[in-house]
Amino acid sequence: MNDIETENDIDLLVEKFYAKIQLNENLAPFFVNTNWKHHLPRMKAFWYFILLDKPGFKGNIYDSHVNRNIKTAHFEYWVELFIETVSDNFKGEIATKAIDKAKELSILFSWKLAETEGK
Repeated sequence: MNDIETENDIDLLVEKFYAKIQLNENLAPFFVNTNWKHHLPRMKAFWYFILLDKPGFKGNIYDSHVNRNIKTAHFEYWVELFIETVSDNFKGEIATKAIDKAKELSILFSWKLAETEGK
């Protein structure tokens, strides 16, 4: 199994991950009205930036997800699916970085959501 090395690798990761999201009973309802032609390229650009240091991503991924009314508990499913997708397709230093970053994002999102859920 190869590591994540190219934009094509990230494209595969993002496409497989969001295909799983769309089939997951806990997460799919939050993405029913998603414009995938718009969302997938943005998520690919985000991961190109995070994993390959490729400039070009602009935006705030937290705001686009919190506006879907996702709750803290849902990020457990999100990170589990992401780790599963990476592990099923890649192995190596950058794959590990992707998993670590997803865990960090899940913790950050959960922390931010917990602040607003209590209000």
